[in-house]
Amino acid sequence: MTTTAGWYRILSKLIEVQSMFLLKCFMALPILVMAAHALADCPPVAKLVAFDGQVSIKPAGRVLKTSPGALPRPLCAGDEVHTFAGRALVNDGRTSVAVDQFSVAAFTAAGKSALNQGQALFEVSKRKAEAGVEVKTRLSVIGVKGTRFLVGDKNDGVAVVLDQGQVEITSTQGPVGYFREKATAKPADEDFEAYARHKTEAIAAGRAAFEQYKTQVQREFVAYVENLTLEAGKELVTVGRVAVERDISNESADSIKALSAWLGTR
Repeated sequence: MTTTAGWYRILSKLIEVQSMFLLKCFMALPILVMAAHALADCPPVAKLVAFDGQVSIKPAGRVLKTSPGALPRPLCAGDEVHTFAGRALVNDGRTSVAVDQFSVAAFTAAGKSALNQGQALFEVSKRKAEAGVEVKTRLSVIGVKGTRFLVGDKNDGVAVVLDQGQVEITSTQGPVGYFREKATAKPADEDFEAYARHKTEAIAAGRAAFEQYKTQVQREFVAYVENLTLEAGKELVTVGRVAVERDISNESADSIKALSAWLGTR
């Protein structure tokens, strides 16, 4: 049988536990209020409007990434979108950005973003293009006059692939060697004997000499430049301090097609 003293000790313990719980809640309240206040005061520069697969958000100035949560998810200046086995669609009112798998894109202001890794397709609203759109990579800054282009940062190089419109590209590492790559001219129609003779001569000359000749024909040095204009149907691949302009490759065309199709379903 519990004595009066025993009941008193039990009651005191219950009061102590309840007091500690209320104290912890009281101490946590300002933190929750401050977090909510900070989120409410953050002027969004873009919104994550759709995603597939594994995607996370790394808030500006923080180490840990978070799940996207409810959509649309506002993005503050400096927030990063990380994709793994997934894709993400971000809209800033001027541009729709389809971030491909295993990529990192940051959004710094309205109409300003950066691709830090992987690749992304940018579609600029024709009505908002004059307001200005800028995309940064680790090697260049892209001023957009076009409406659809792909940016890729992989294999130690950065590629800008222009499907529609026009873009101005500025090197952030000073002047780079600017080359134009051209397809080799097709030989005129010949009879079989002439074809066989040329083929034999090419083999006799040696593969190394042929490859050197082919390279000279395909890649022409233009100048050392810091700024250049890229036209639709072309891509610029920069590796180190060498930038090569060429027709859009099959690989780039396939990437644009796949991301455009995904974007069209969102």
